[in-house]
Amino acid sequence: MLRSKLVLMAMAAAFALGSATSVAYAAKNEHRDEREGAQEIATILSARTSLAQAIATAEQQSGGKAIDAGIEKENGVTAFAIEVAKDNAVQKVLVDLETGKVLKVVASDKEQNESDEHDND
Repeated sequence: MLRSKLVLMAMAAAFALGSATSVAYAAKNEHRDEREGAQEIATILSARTSLAQAIATAEQQSGGKAIDAGIEKENGVTAFAIEVAKDNAVQKVLVDLETGKVLKVVASDKEQNESDEHDND
């Protein structure tokens, strides 16, 4: 009986330790996400190019309509990543935050992932 209580107590301690570690890990990641989000906001606020300007540039470059926007780093340059839809295809247009110039136009990751899924069929 004593042995079963010890085993039960050891299991409870292991569970508690595992839970505490998980909570600490989640808190650390949440803090990092908040910091990264704050950095992203600061980058956008200090940019010479506004999101509206970047969207207009991306739509003009591709001839489509913007459906999503975000921030990405491309070769050390921070850029707006504007996803634009045209003719049942989605392109990602990277627009430099400082110059407002198009850095790159590529097939969207979402479209690429869907294509990869169909290739596996």
